Amino acid sequence: MSKVKKMEMMLILIMTFFISSALGEENGTSLFEAFTKGKVNGSLKSYYFTQSFDGAGKNDSHIRTYGGNLKYVTGQFYGLNLGANFQGSFVGYKDDPDNKTAGSMDAQGVLLSEAYVQYEIYETQLKGGRQFFKSPLLAGSGSRLLNESFETYLITNKGIPNTIITAGLARKYQTRTDKSNYGDNWFVNFEENGTGEPGEFYDIGNDGMYFIYLKNNSIKNLDIQTQYANVVDEVSALYADARYQFDVALNPYFAAQYYHSYYDASTNKDNYLYGLKTGLNIAGIDLFAGYSSAGGSAGDTRVFRGVGQSAYYQYTSTTKTAGNNAFEAGTKAYQLGVSHHFKGLNSMFKFTNFDNPNVNAGLEEYTLNFLYNFSGYFKGFKISIDFSVLDYEENTKDATDLRSRLIYSF
Repeated sequence: MSKVKKMEMMLILIMTFFISSALGEENGTSLFEAFTKGKVNGSLKSYYFTQSFDGAGKNDSHIRTYGGNLKYVTGQFYGLNLGANFQGSFVGYKDDPDNKTAGSMDAQGVLLSEAYVQYEIYETQLKGGRQFFKSPLLAGSGSRLLNESFETYLITNKGIPNTIITAGLARKYQTRTDKSNYGDNWFVNFEENGTGEPGEFYDIGNDGMYFIYLKNNSIKNLDIQTQYANVVDEVSALYADARYQFDVALNPYFAAQYYHSYYDASTNKDNYLYGLKTGLNIAGIDLFAGYSSAGGSAGDTRVFRGVGQSAYYQYTSTTKTAGNNAFEAGTKAYQLGVSHHFKGLNSMFKFTNFDNPNVNAGLEEYTLNFLYNFSGYFKGFKISIDFSVLDYEENTKDATDLRSRLIYSF
């Protein structure tokens, strides 16, 4: 039996249990109404990504993909909801001799990325199955045409004022394509012989990743969050951050964060990262600066950042590389940026410097982002353009990256 069939069978059994428990003396009309009052939403997408590379023998890369998603969530029935979300990706044009997009954009096919059961009682929500999820140490990326997803089982409680607590188990990780493979998630059972289809749900280690996440804003102007995660028999991690917004002119803020990695293998040395960030607003223009510092020296084990390609919560994250270098042992990084919002247009510029102690591993990254949300007759459309320049200490690795997206959401 295929993985998809096994998942569908499991969901049917779970649905049958909850529905039979909830029905009691009720007739099927209420259940029927839960489906008829369900909501449908989705999107249509067209993406064009192009890259250029320095160095002899390297070819530029161009790819255009299109697709989207369709999601359905039932109305609530005695606290119960069911949800499903299909994603599709198709390649319209590709000129990529070196297969630079194989693990990110080059995928053709349709995938059931969300298929979950959700049940709410009092201040508690239980949610299990395939679903999108984001937290500091477990976060699926939505930067490519196919959004990453997880098979995750969660319990979330909001009973404590101004506090959200989530505990869960992430068993599987759905990548962008079946050729995706990330070295810092070495414990994921990635596909070894991908054929260019959407990524499947791959095992996270032998027993998954357990985690607990807390977010609190009980103190005025202070937001804190913390998460502990454990990939069984591989690595565990602790993350915490706090952000304070000063109630004075220019709206200045200050934030601090901390990562700590604990490796199970005796050959790997535990490591840590701390970060600082500050910013203010002058005449509608946001100015900000971030800093991060990883412990250890060149050659030591890097800091574990989490699972998923959006698990980059460090204050020196970027668009193209995600600031991945910041987690290398001994690396110190800083970022300076400016952003502005005007009538639906969001614009941002960031300069980020990664001082990596390894020979010729330093990087300066320039990032320019634009996002425009249409209104009026074109409400639902948005267009984004991201442009990055990578200036490495080793000049033959220099590159540029241009990403454009047109999305209609309904």
